[in-house]
Amino acid sequence: MYRLTNNIAYLQQAIRMVDLFVSSEMSLINSGQRPHISGDSYLEVGYYMEQLALTYDYGFALLSPSQRAQWESYANQTMQNLWYPGAATWGGVAYPWSGWSINDPGNNYFYSFLKATQLWAWASQNNTWITFLQQRKYPLLVPFFSVLSGGGTREGTGYGTAIGSMFENYRYWRASTGEDLSAISSHSRDTIDYWIHATVPTLDYYAAIGDQARSANPSMFDFQRRLMLEAVALNPATAQAARGVWWLNRARLSDGGSGSVVGRMRYNYNFRFDLLVPTTAEVQPTALVYDASGAGALFARSDWGMSASWIAAVVGDFDQSHAHEEQGTFSFYKGGWLTVTSNIHSRSGINQDVPVHNVVRFAASGAVIPQNYSTSTKTVNDAGNVLTVQENLTPAYSRRASEVQAWSRQLVYNRGAHTLAVHDVCTVAPGVTATWQLHTPVAPVVQPDGSYLAGNLRI
Repeated sequence: MYRLTNNIAYLQQAIRMVDLFVSSEMSLINSGQRPHISGDSYLEVGYYMEQLALTYDYGFALLSPSQRAQWESYANQTMQNLWYPGAATWGGVAYPWSGWSINDPGNNYFYSFLKATQLWAWASQNNTWITFLQQRKYPLLVPFFSVLSGGGTREGTGYGTAIGSMFENYRYWRASTGEDLSAISSHSRDTIDYWIHATVPTLDYYAAIGDQARSANPSMFDFQRRLMLEAVALNPATAQAARGVWWLNRARLSDGGSGSVVGRMRYNYNFRFDLLVPTTAEVQPTALVYDASGAGALFARSDWGMSASWIAAVVGDFDQSHAHEEQGTFSFYKGGWLTVTSNIHSRSGINQDVPVHNVVRFAASGAVIPQNYSTSTKTVNDAGNVLTVQENLTPAYSRRASEVQAWSRQLVYNRGAHTLAVHDVCTVAPGVTATWQLHTPVAPVVQPDGSYLAGNLRI
């Protein structure tokens, strides 16, 4: 607010707030405890350091020498502990930690770590940390995002919204150095299309892929809107941005209750990104299938009307802790969920195991055989109204290959008829059972002709 209004009262208040926070952290440190900033493997270090670094930068002339010294000592120790976990100390007391994701550009923690480091490096004019980022951390982004074809992340659509924080990091870096890190690949542009296609036709839900920790039911929130605003801001005057603006003008965000509204929510902790007002004119998307092969997701629909049918399928790299054992799963939507992971109807959106997904469930000695980190593959053929996806899911059971020897799945989506045909072929060892499972929002009821009805879905 000080930056926007030049009203010194805002800056003075920011200094008071940060000083209270740092003082409370130092009280913990001086009593031999860990400060809050180190909680949950330093997950929120980006949030806390953003407040401190921006206030230190704008308010430097107003800080007393003792305040500067205390803030600097706290921030520098935080950076040291963050990147050198085995040697981490607070107040001379050893507090080593795991170093979770300090080298993983596919994990949401990494984006928080980068934000903390780059902002403090600039605010304190510390070239050591700037060089550290340039030579050791940002180069990790090049090979990772360059192969993440189609955008999105392998963490899914819940934790995957954290990529918006990475896009904000890009924007901070570009504004401060003139270097555009988002230009190293097409990932930020592709992610615009990823989220457009991951959104169901009624524009109020999105594909439930991976952990959904914030809300088990994948309702559209400001978190998704913020991601889109950041991606569009990085890529103005592009075709992707034009489609992103179309989405921003129509996405129906949850109002926090049982309804939805077009536009932003009214949670004031989310407002700042609304300053990112797109300048690109909107253009409606036209593609009816989108293959985000790098993230391992595919989306397709019958048309771009709100009554369209829509499918999502998961096939690809399974290598993140917030991803699920859902290689081969699919969702089907038309006017509502016809079939989707039962995770969204649970009290926890982080049930990761095979039984909650639309896959073939393999079991031995009464126990479900889990999927393992792996890379499944697919081929896609879109001819007229018929989309065919052929999947090789055998790698998902490579650690139990003697029991689950082969599994392939074919999806045939007929847009005109709004039908989805699923054909599975598997080879298993003696004693291993294979159960075809489908999750429906309501209980299926058998019909006289042998079919089942589950709400609006005929099986």
